[in-house]
Amino acid sequence: MAGLALPWAQMGIDRSRTLVVAVPTDPGSLDPAHNTAELVGSEIILNLFDTLVAWAAPHFDRLEGRLAQSWTVSDDARSFRFKLRPGIFFHDGEPVDAQAVKVSLERAGRLNPYMRASFEPIAAIETRQPDIVTLRLSRPVPFFLSLLAQPQAAVVSPTAVARLGDRFADAPVGSGAFRFVRKERDVCVVLEANPRYFRGPPRLEHVIYSVNANPSTRRFQLENGDIDVSQQAGQLGALPMQDMDAFRRNPTIQVIEAPSQILRQLEFNNSRASSPTHDLRVRKALSYAVDYDGLVHGLLADSVDRAYGPLPTANWAFDPAIARAAFRYEPERARALLRQAGFEPGALKLDIYTFLGAFWGTVATFLQANFAAVGVKANIRQVEFPSLRGLHLAGQFDVALDGRTPWYNDPDAHITIGYLSSLASTAMTFRMPPDAALDRLILDAQDQTDAALRKELYGRVQQQLMARVPAVYLFTNRVIVFARAEVRGLRIGPAPPLTEYWSVYKRAQQADA
Repeated sequence: MAGLALPWAQMGIDRSRTLVVAVPTDPGSLDPAHNTAELVGSEIILNLFDTLVAWAAPHFDRLEGRLAQSWTVSDDARSFRFKLRPGIFFHDGEPVDAQAVKVSLERAGRLNPYMRASFEPIAAIETRQPDIVTLRLSRPVPFFLSLLAQPQAAVVSPTAVARLGDRFADAPVGSGAFRFVRKERDVCVVLEANPRYFRGPPRLEHVIYSVNANPSTRRFQLENGDIDVSQQAGQLGALPMQDMDAFRRNPTIQVIEAPSQILRQLEFNNSRASSPTHDLRVRKALSYAVDYDGLVHGLLADSVDRAYGPLPTANWAFDPAIARAAFRYEPERARALLRQAGFEPGALKLDIYTFLGAFWGTVATFLQANFAAVGVKANIRQVEFPSLRGLHLAGQFDVALDGRTPWYNDPDAHITIGYLSSLASTAMTFRMPPDAALDRLILDAQDQTDAALRKELYGRVQQQLMARVPAVYLFTNRVIVFARAEVRGLRIGPAPPLTEYWSVYKRAQQADA
């Protein structure tokens, strides 16, 4: 193999049938019941395990059956009945049956704090036949199928769980397209093809996740052919424009882009009465102060898309009227609103809290300059994620440059956790003040079983939120993946940006297909 001497070079693998994927960190837990929505580990789980249902490539706009051959949903969205596919086996040879589904979902709901809220509505899981699973909910959840498509809802081998106990994450056993081989801390995770996979064996023999935190090294390895894919997780905290420009001129590299549900915004602490942003005029002024075109087309070189409101434009419930009514760059209007609120130039001072990293620092500096141009002094305070989360939960901030990466494809993933006032202090939310009418509308939209009416309700939610100006909505990240030109069949999911490699092959394999 050309380039760097990588540890799997001595494994005797066929590089023409092996995909090496560069990731910036070790994976989190490879046990679905312990993985807490972390990108690298979640993607590996999707390749090792199956869920009952999954989002269908290439558009990821509808659910298809995986372990479930078919399903029915009651009219009140409180009963979900799944018929399992026959003849599916875990990697340890045990059959995938209704009891395995029951054990897996109950285990994830019990052990995984991330999934606890998702599975809290499950009142009972019935397994009266080996191939039939019925989930009965305590209340209607129209988007419950989306929750079952998350990696954390994957079905595990109960036999392997009983045998391995707490060590299951070190030797995970699923029914997916690939089987676990080994994991070497800070180096790699190795998977091999599952020849008995029910959709047909993968065209690759191995998938290797190569851990390297240095983006310059990942770029060098990709250019040299030591790795095949530089994964999306490596781009979320960095500015990819330089790499994009270089790779677009390189015929050996392909730049794969797709819209996403990842939303970035400048959030206000909407419950803090002592904050200057408690004044609606100040929130509007800061919204008019941002040069959105300069941010999207200039600073970020069209590697992102403009966000107009609380839902990304790629979301099925996005109301196009929101884009027409969104804030535009009007600095004079911003200055006038600040004067109306009692702030002469230089009088308003704010701390902008955000994450560590060049990406966040660069965007924060751009906003700082925009605000300075209308007479607002903004100090940038970059802190580690645990500290930023602590400030959010304690309400000890006025403004935070933050974002949301939803883990299921539904407007609820953005709206309920972000804006329901009863959840204001439970997570990194917009800390909305008590608002019974808005809360009722959000809950009505969440519970509505008629899709058209549900979309209409979410349109009303978006309109009401825009009137309250709980944030300056900035942009949505595009999913950006860099791959060698010979990589084929790569399908990138938008929410979250995880990739299944069952369909992937290398161009040299075409003659063998």
